[in-house]
Amino acid sequence: MATRGGSYQAGGYQQPGQYPPSAPKNTLGTVALVAAIVGVLTFWSVVGGIVLGLLAVALGFVARSRVKKGDATNGTVSLVAIILGFVAAALSVALIAFGVSWFNNVGGQDFIDCMNDAGNSQSAQDQCSDRFQQNIEDRYR
Repeated sequence: MATRGGSYQAGGYQQPGQYPPSAPKNTLGTVALVAAIVGVLTFWSVVGGIVLGLLAVALGFVARSRVKKGDATNGTVSLVAIILGFVAAALSVALIAFGVSWFNNVGGQDFIDCMNDAGNSQSAQDQCSDRFQQNIEDRYR
């Protein structure tokens, strides 16, 4: 005997040839969200912000495509992962740009040129370091 929907026989067994729906494949969206959260929390490092952020974005887009195909049900999680991944990467890039700008403002290029001119001479390298340190101290006193 079939139930009202006609899909089960008496005793709760399915009719031959019919399979239960498969479980949603939500793992990828969850992994993307975890990578995005860790990326935001560690944006101050290149690995944390840029690598994990971009990984979260990529995995988030793949997870969103699974949602559109009907294989997964966590579309919101995937979307949040994409957004947080972009935020992590953007914060990391902004921090790197700020660091490079600050380094150049305190005479970083002069320090690099001095170190290149010093070659393997430890005393010349020490002089470059001392001048660079003094420049920073003079600027921020």
